[in-house]
This record gives sequence, C-alpha cells and structure tokens, in this order.
Amino acid sequence: MSTREIAFPVPRAAPRSRPLAHLVVAQFAAVVALLAMWIVSEKFLGARSGLLFVVIGTPLIALSTLTVVVWAAWGIRWQKVVVLLLAVVADVGLLSGTSTLRRAGDRMFFETRRSRLDAFAHDIVAYGRIRQMSDGARSFTELNGQLVTSSRAAADATPQLDAVPARPLAQVLARDSIAAQRYEEFRQRLRELKVTQLDAEPGFVAFLYDGMLDNLEGYLLVKPGASPPAMRATLFGAELVRLEALGDGWYRFATT
Repeated sequence: MSTREIAFPVPRAAPRSRPLAHLVVAQFAAVVALLAMWIVSEKFLGARSGLLFVVIGTPLIALSTLTVVVWAAWGIRWQKVVVLLLAVVADVGLLSGTSTLRRAGDRMFFETRRSRLDAFAHDIVAYGRIRQMSDGARSFTELNGQLVTSSRAAADATPQLDAVPARPLAQVLARDSIAAQRYEEFRQRLRELKVTQLDAEPGFVAFLYDGMLDNLEGYLLVKPGASPPAMRATLFGAELVRLEALGDGWYRFATT
C-alpha cells in the first residue's frame, strides 16, 4: 500500500486594507461633491454664498487636491498615479462646469418659486397701488420711487440720495392710498421668495434677486400681449444686458 503526501490548498492571504488610501480618496470625493452642491444651491443660500465660495471653497479644494498629490508622491505606484489623474480631471471638471452648475441651480431656484411668483405678480397688478418697493432689509427702503423710513426723526437723520429726501413710511402710504397691512404683506412675500425688490411696469412685473453695484439679476413676467423690455433699457436703475426665456412669459434678466 503506497502512501502519498496529501497537499491541502493554502488559502490566499486577504489583501491588506489601505485605510490611508481610502481616507484620502474619500475626503477628496466628499469635498468635490460638497462644492458642487454648494454651487447649485447658491441662490437658495443667499447672495453672499458666492463670495463665501471664493473665500472658503477655493482654498478647500486646493488643500484637498494637495493632500492627494502628497499621498500619491509618497511611495508612488501606478494606482496612485491613476487616482491623482482622476483628481485633476475632477478639479478641471468642477471649475469648467461652475457656470453650468450655477445655471442649473438658478433654474431650480426659480422653478421652486414659479407658482408663488405668478400669484404675487397677479396680486401686484390687481392691487395697482404699489409700483416699486423693496423688502426693507437693506440700508434704504423704497416705496413707489421714494426712500422711506419708520418715522420723521429717522427721515431727518437719513442721508439724502440724489437730493431726494426720505419720508416717513406712513406719509407715503397715505399719499398713495396704500393699506399698511397690504404693504407689510407684500414685504413679507418678498422676503419669503428671497427677492429684494419689485418693479411693476406697464408691460411686465420684475423681481430683483440681488447683485453688486449695477450687476443685478432677477426674474420678470411679461403681461399677455406685451413685449419684454428691450436690451439696454433701464431696469432697477441699471442697464439691461441679458434676457433668458423661462417659459409662460417669464424671463431671467441681468444688468450691468
């Protein structure tokens, strides 16, 4: 009887985990995803979020990418080179796609408010006594082309702009036969919609989102049978330079 040595297969050792590699890749992916969401959500976050992105977001993506570079250079292997190249591609894609992401976010912002803006524009036209007004959250509050303040004392203390003195709000409300309750309702609706001013013209109703200096942006609804304002027309005190149709009479505008 012959005996043979029986060899049992030896299981292969499981590959060693690479927690550092996983951590580096995960932090970079998280930063890119976070910044992409930030860009899309800028309108929802407020006008200052764009500036915060430059101050915080840009250094953050630079630091995250630098982390990948240092990790890849430490004991360089082809797998690390691939990850580094993918990180560079992601950086370039994020930077080059910023305008596309912003447009997508802007459209989302508008569509989530379209029905309420429709109703608000209808109420503005139906009421007919408020032609221009701001939400009162800025240094100067406007109503029908007049700077207004809460009281006579505040009006006297307010610096004059273009030689037009500020007037107490109650005085302007009485002058234009505007109910105080209606004024407060409109102001609250502006704030809820995250738009800062309205302007009711004969052919359209415009809502200002925000902007810096003369670089303003917002939305306007053209009345049935009317035409949108012409390029270079004055809107919110600035020159209209862009109109983008959004459907059903709505346009996105920008000024300079």
